[in-house]
Amino acid sequence: MAEIALLREACEWATALRLDDIPADVRDLARAQLLSMEAAAHASMRHPVGDRLWRTGFPAGAILGETGWPGDAARQALLTMALDFDETAFAGHLGHASAIPPMIVGTETGAGGAEVMVAQVAAAEVAARVTAAVTLGSARGQTATHTHAAAAVVGCGLLLGLSAERLTAALSLALAQPRRVMLPAFMATDAKFWVAAAPILDAARCIQMAQAGAVGLEGLMEAPGGLLEQLAAVPLPEVFSGWGSRWHLRTLSIKAIPGCAYLTSAVESAASLAPVDAGEVEAVEVGASVFTLGMEAESSPYIDGPESPLPALGFSVGYNLATALESGSLDVDDLHGERLASSSRWELAGRVRLSHDPDLTVAALATAAPLGAAIALAGERARAWLQSRGASADIVDRVLADAAADPEFERPAKRIGARVTVRLRDGRTLEAERDAARGCCQEPVAARLGLAEAKYRAHAGAGGEAYVEAAGRFESMRATELKSWYLAGAVAGAKLT
Repeated sequence: MAEIALLREACEWATALRLDDIPADVRDLARAQLLSMEAAAHASMRHPVGDRLWRTGFPAGAILGETGWPGDAARQALLTMALDFDETAFAGHLGHASAIPPMIVGTETGAGGAEVMVAQVAAAEVAARVTAAVTLGSARGQTATHTHAAAAVVGCGLLLGLSAERLTAALSLALAQPRRVMLPAFMATDAKFWVAAAPILDAARCIQMAQAGAVGLEGLMEAPGGLLEQLAAVPLPEVFSGWGSRWHLRTLSIKAIPGCAYLTSAVESAASLAPVDAGEVEAVEVGASVFTLGMEAESSPYIDGPESPLPALGFSVGYNLATALESGSLDVDDLHGERLASSSRWELAGRVRLSHDPDLTVAALATAAPLGAAIALAGERARAWLQSRGASADIVDRVLADAAADPEFERPAKRIGARVTVRLRDGRTLEAERDAARGCCQEPVAARLGLAEAKYRAHAGAGGEAYVEAAGRFESMRATELKSWYLAGAVAGAKLT
């Protein structure tokens, strides 16, 4: 008997999923994901980029005929992507397409809270597996556009009533031509903000095509020349398993501050030393993993003081760390206007130096997120890929030894740490370190949900407390209550009604 195709297996599971199948902790993490995404959208509207994206993003949508849920969902994705204020999982940045888009479709189609939560969870679980299967490859993180396409097809397709067969067709069509993100545009232009929005629009068209009977390819993942072969150096088809027992949402990490997750520990370490007078600082030394050093290398060509493009700013250590040292925090208002123009901050940023800490690299690579679960599964197959990314033989040996299998994500962790040393002109030294950022997946579910709730309250303004309270029971809401609640607290409520 022939094995079922990977995408068909995923879609059959998704269409059969019911609310009672989802454990309570996974429901809470889905809740945290939604609140975190809504908070990110609100935060972007506090920054000048929010209004610009709202104005410039859709005329384009209107010209393309993207009215209704596709345009609305893509518009929200522009906002959630803008400040890198999202959340991550093993594997991928799932929430841009798995959280808000199903809610928008659900409120448009008259779905209740149970249906929307099922769609959100199914979208996250399928997209995480699609992403994990090729994560030891050329496209990871936010630039993995296939993550967003898969999540949008599954979450929105379920609420639009697609059968397993039609959902599979839509998913295979959406994955058939994955977009490739050009690093200069990603770092320096508004193209970065479309990394999730564009695949959501692609997904909407593929759903429409599938509804009309378009032909897809169930075996697109595993077929010769298919997605596994094209995108993965070490294909991991094994991740298409554990349906209903291995919940990738358990690896969800919530960002407490805007910016790349690879910088957060360094910024939080610096914040713990504040306030520091920039004029008294001789030098700042940051010991970090290859993740942090890699982001710094990719963003540094585009950093130009207060004129730095917003995307690159979110991937660069210097200014963000200097801000945290001076003020004890990093907020949306630090990313524009007078604060961004601060000469003292930029002078201090120029004294920040990064160095590689092999122990931090091993810890970052060996934990489940963002790569350790894939490395543990690949075993020796991961050796050549790690070496091709610049890892020494010693580091590869240590990572392969430390990357422990955790097939049900009972002990997930994400440990991208940093050590910050501030050398003052009077000879004193200040030191702080973090082995992980706040909100990472080794923290209890209640702590991560609490962080997402606090994040929403901080950025949504009036009514935030009531919205958060109702979020605790959104899966039990009937359609009319769900729509009223969502529009009362979402950016959509202020802009789309």
